[in-house]
Amino acid sequence: MGAQTEQLSITGPVLRWGDAVRPALLGWLVGRVAVGVGFALAHLLSGSVGLPHGRLHLDQGLMTWDGTFYRVIAQGWYSGTDVPEEAVRFFPAYPALGRLAEFVFMGNTDLALLVIANAAALGAAVVVWRLAAEGTTDRLVADRAAWMVAVVPAANVMVFAYSESLMLLMATAVLLALLRGRPGWAALGALGAGLLRPAGVLLALPALVETWQWYRTQRGTPTRTLLRRAVPWACAVVAPAVGLVVALWVVSRRTGDVFEAYLIQRRLRDGFRDPLTRMVEAGVDFAGGHLHDIYNVAFAIGFAALFVIAVRHRQRLSWLVFMAATWVVAVGGNNMDSLGRYCVVAAPFTIALAQWGHTRGRQVLIATAGILGTVWFTSEVLLGRIVP
Repeated sequence: MGAQTEQLSITGPVLRWGDAVRPALLGWLVGRVAVGVGFALAHLLSGSVGLPHGRLHLDQGLMTWDGTFYRVIAQGWYSGTDVPEEAVRFFPAYPALGRLAEFVFMGNTDLALLVIANAAALGAAVVVWRLAAEGTTDRLVADRAAWMVAVVPAANVMVFAYSESLMLLMATAVLLALLRGRPGWAALGALGAGLLRPAGVLLALPALVETWQWYRTQRGTPTRTLLRRAVPWACAVVAPAVGLVVALWVVSRRTGDVFEAYLIQRRLRDGFRDPLTRMVEAGVDFAGGHLHDIYNVAFAIGFAALFVIAVRHRQRLSWLVFMAATWVVAVGGNNMDSLGRYCVVAAPFTIALAQWGHTRGRQVLIATAGILGTVWFTSEVLLGRIVP
C-alpha cells in the first residue's frame, strides 16, 4: 500500500525538483569516492603489473585518454598547432564550454573542463530522477535511478574530462521534454546533443516515435492547425541532425573535408558489422584465450539484459527505440572499446536497473557490484589496460 501511495502522489504538487538532490548527490559522491579509490589501487598495482603505456595515464590523472584531446581543442581550437589530426573526431560543444569557462578558473583549462563535466553529472542525475518519476509514475524508482546512474562502472568517465555527463544531461532532458509534450524544448536539447557527440543524432528516433504518437491524437484537427502544431515536433526530429551537421562543419575548418571526422571515427572503430556477429566473434576470441574484449562484452550483455527488463516493465516505446539504437551502434563496431560509456548516456537503461532493483537485497547487490566495479574499472583505465 505504501508503494502504491508513492505512485499516486507523484502526479500532484509533492513532486519537487529538490526531492532529487539527496539521492542524486549521494550517488554522485559515492561515485567520486570510488574513482578516488581506483586511483589509489592503480598506483598500488603499477609496480607489479604490465603497463602498456607506461605511467602515461597515471600521470595524466583525470585528464587522461579523451581528456587530452578536449584540452588541446579548448586551448587551440581545431586549428591549433598542438592539436593532432585525429582530434577532429571530437565534437565542439564540450571544449567550447571549457574555452568559455577558462576565465572563471584563471585560465586553467583542465579545471574548467573537469568542473563542467562533474557539475553536469550531478545535474544529469537530477534530470534522470525527474524522467524516471514522471515516466514510470513511481517515486521509489526515481530515487533509485538517481543514485544508480553514478555507480555503473562505465559512468566513471563522468568524473574525468569527458563529454558523457553533458550528453547524459542533454539526452535525458530531451526525453523529458518529449514525455511532457514540449517538442520545442526537445528540439533545443537535441540540437545541443548533436553538437556534443556523433551519437546525439540517435535522439531523432525517440523524437520521431513521440511525434507519430502525438499525430495519432490529432484526428479531426483542421489541416492548417495540424501543420502549425506539427512544426515544433518536426524540429525535434531534425534538430539532432542539424547539430551533427554544424559540428561537422566546425571541425571541417581544420581539414577542409566535412566527412573527415566520420572517416577517422570509422577507421578507429575498424568498420561496422551487425552486433550479433560481433558478439559471436568475441565469444570465439574468448575460447581461444584472447580476452581483450571481456569488459566490453560484459557491458554489452549487461545493457542487453537491461533492455529486456525495460520491455518487461513496459517502458515507453520511444525509450525502447533509443536504447536499442544506442546498443546496436555501440556493439556494432569491430573495435568495441568504450562500449559501456556509449550506453550509459541512455537514461532508460538506468531506469530499467532501478526498476529491477525493487528489493533491498538487489539494491545492496547493485551498490556493492557498482562501487567495486567502478574501483577496479578505474584502476584498469589508469593502468592503460583498457580504453574507457
